[in-house]
Amino acid sequence: MNDAPRLIGRKEAADYCGISPSCFSMWVASHKMPPAVPGTRKWDRRAIDAKLDELSGLGSSAEPEDAYGKWMREYGGKQEARKAFRPHLKLREGPRRVLVFMAEHPECDTIDQIRGAGQRTIDKLMTEGAVKSIGMDEAGQRHYALTKLGKEEAARLEQWLSP
Repeated sequence: MNDAPRLIGRKEAADYCGISPSCFSMWVASHKMPPAVPGTRKWDRRAIDAKLDELSGLGSSAEPEDAYGKWMREYGGKQEARKAFRPHLKLREGPRRVLVFMAEHPECDTIDQIRGAGQRTIDKLMTEGAVKSIGMDEAGQRHYALTKLGKEEAARLEQWLSP
């Protein structure tokens, strides 16, 4: 029975491949080696084996999908896909919630109607270019709306924050 652990660190993975740790990191960055298991700093020996088989030509082209491809699709691909929805604006939690609320409730356009909004939050969102003032009503209340940038950021946030 093999006592070696299936998940190994970068140095062990590099030793396993017979290369230096820095070379292993470059191979991971250039997709010659699989990425670490999501949420860890460990590599799966089987994923490394599958990728090495593919690189050396041992993988059969008759197979519909190799083990590494399946692993990437099930685990690694999700992380890559999520990167497309990474928020662009550097907002804290409060302004993020306000932005998403405004996108979901465009009829709520004054500070007292926008849940969690205060003047500082709205000012921050206006500074970032996500919100614009659209005028005042007779009662002297200022009305706000999302800009195109704000709508795009709210959509990214909804995707990013969804499980």
